[in-house]
Amino acid sequence: MEARRASVAVTYQGIDITDEVSKDLLSFEYTDNASGDSDSVSLTLKDDKKIWLRDWFPEKGDIILPTIQTTNWRQKGDKQSLPCGRFFVDEPSYEGRPGVITLNAVASPLNSNFSSVARSKSWRNITLRAIAGDIAKRAGLQLQFMGTNNPRFVEKAQTEVSDSSFLSDLCEEEALAMKLTDSKIVIFDEREFERRKAVVTYSESNDRVIGYSFRTSLANTKYAGVNVKYHDSSSGQTISYLHTIGEIDENSKIYQVNKKVRSGDEARRLAQRTLRKLNKRETIASLTLVGNVELLGGVCVNIKEFGAFTGKYYIEKATHSIGGFQTTIEARKVLEGY
Repeated sequence: MEARRASVAVTYQGIDITDEVSKDLLSFEYTDNASGDSDSVSLTLKDDKKIWLRDWFPEKGDIILPTIQTTNWRQKGDKQSLPCGRFFVDEPSYEGRPGVITLNAVASPLNSNFSSVARSKSWRNITLRAIAGDIAKRAGLQLQFMGTNNPRFVEKAQTEVSDSSFLSDLCEEEALAMKLTDSKIVIFDEREFERRKAVVTYSESNDRVIGYSFRTSLANTKYAGVNVKYHDSSSGQTISYLHTIGEIDENSKIYQVNKKVRSGDEARRLAQRTLRKLNKRETIASLTLVGNVELLGGVCVNIKEFGAFTGKYYIEKATHSIGGFQTTIEARKVLEGY
């Protein structure tokens, strides 16, 4: 059988430099985050002829498009590829002797004011998707809004914070996830992704599992419910809603929220998403695996033969490393009933 092989193809500033990279590659790492942090890549090359030190030394903001490629990885004749997206050189570094260059790049455009300039703006009678569209247009980014959860606001104000921070916080408040990748703002509902079929199953006895660790919260640190209560002094009306998972008693841990809500339905939605936020990272897994291009932030895997940790997990972060292809995932156990 022909040997299994994993490599990386690279286009740099529109030029295919795969041959040069393949000869000098020391390591390549691609990190895909489900939400929050920007995706990133790191490419480390030997530079015996000092080409990168002199003629090819990168400019900040240069564009890299890497693709992970595998041959005979799962079986003979099998070929797979994982386009990692578009990245912008952020912090190139060089060291010697011998000469070695490391190109660190991020998915967030470096010339955008998306994350660095504080702004103020107000909206009325508008959906979250429309607000995100305004912000994406201002930053010169595309918007990919996925799912049906698109709350409408009577009014919403951005006050002296960056577009990135404002939109990220707004999404988090509404139980939505946001990430920046390949010059796009992507907004999605994690719950919809958690319902999708797992892409692969790993068991403790599986030789594709190189290493693992788990951690879980103790039972008495988990919230059994959230109680939202708001009193409107101008109308004299009190709106309240208690959301629980399962039966509760006098010893149950209930989280209290005192925040302005306009209706019982708004209180219900606030209680539901608050309880999910409080408990969703109850059980965390970290696995180092034989490289798998199907493992990305936002997909699910099944984990078996791990006792109390057995279950379905949502990948929050996947890191693919070339130089002996391995994939490391950080994942949380999918909550039932949330």
